[in-house]
Amino acid sequence: MDQGEQTWSETAQPAGPRIWRTSEVAASDAFDYYREGICSAFMPLRPELDRSLRHSFRATHYAYGIGAGTLNLVTAQSHLVQKGAAEIAASAEDCYYLNLQISGECRIAQNGADILLGPGDVGLFDSARVFSLHHERFPELKVASLMLPKQAMATGTAGGPGRTPELVSRHPVYGRLIAEAMQTLVETAAAGAHTDLEDLQMLIASLVELAGRPVSGPDSLPGRSPTTWKSARPDDSPRSAAHLLRIKRIIRARCTTPGYSVAACAAEAGLSERYIHRLFSGDEDSFGTYLINQRLNAATRMLRHPGSAHLPLATIAIEAGFTDPSHFTRTFRTRHGMTPGEWRRRG
Repeated sequence: MDQGEQTWSETAQPAGPRIWRTSEVAASDAFDYYREGICSAFMPLRPELDRSLRHSFRATHYAYGIGAGTLNLVTAQSHLVQKGAAEIAASAEDCYYLNLQISGECRIAQNGADILLGPGDVGLFDSARVFSLHHERFPELKVASLMLPKQAMATGTAGGPGRTPELVSRHPVYGRLIAEAMQTLVETAAAGAHTDLEDLQMLIASLVELAGRPVSGPDSLPGRSPTTWKSARPDDSPRSAAHLLRIKRIIRARCTTPGYSVAACAAEAGLSERYIHRLFSGDEDSFGTYLINQRLNAATRMLRHPGSAHLPLATIAIEAGFTDPSHFTRTFRTRHGMTPGEWRRRG
């Protein structure tokens, strides 16, 4: 799918996914090329489209390997996707799919039930059971589909008989966290920050499992210590880890705003300032330190970018969110061992 516009608040690194673009082949071959790519990345599936529409078919598909899982980002002309008995028999292993609908609409049919995903919704379904994905109402679809091998789940609760398909983003406790964690995974993969992807995938799997239990159940998982998450919080819960991921995503997006504060972040996140500080209390950074580090990241990217070579250092400091250029110079020297001017000249 389209990687989206970069801003100084975002990480700009090569992501390195496998990519299929139908624009690289003749229009008459585009749908077959797409079908081959889908089957290679998703396991055997059966995309279908009326022959009269195939001549204009266009799609882009990014597939990111994340440990034993795969994150697929697809932008395409709407079409039907099916998996029947033949495709199930041809699959090497069983998995769960978690689909984040980015745009358009998808009706997932499985086990004699349907769920409808709109933008921002996340649906769970099982690769070992017949299913179909319908996108008829809109001309284009954009979806992020996370494939999780069943052995990657700590228990057998996710995808148990009768559970799939399930609109997990509507869970009263974990739904919003699942949607936020999926969105963070997509943004992190697209930015190329691969060091965090497996932790994010583990967190998502755990939240989905928790969503399959009674709401009053404990916020932990047997057989998987919460300390295995780098982002584990003081209460060692995936729920808190998901909140911290969301807060960090907000900070990265807002870090270049002069005077940005924990109060502004709390208002946007719908959380209390005290809770945000508590989330950071077990992290390597405080709220303020994380904010400064993101501003330094933004400044470093500007110093390296040819398009900002004409900008004075004081302007770069302000553009990165620093209100005091001398503070910018001091913090930059502490991190890099040289002044911003020296860094620019060496680059």
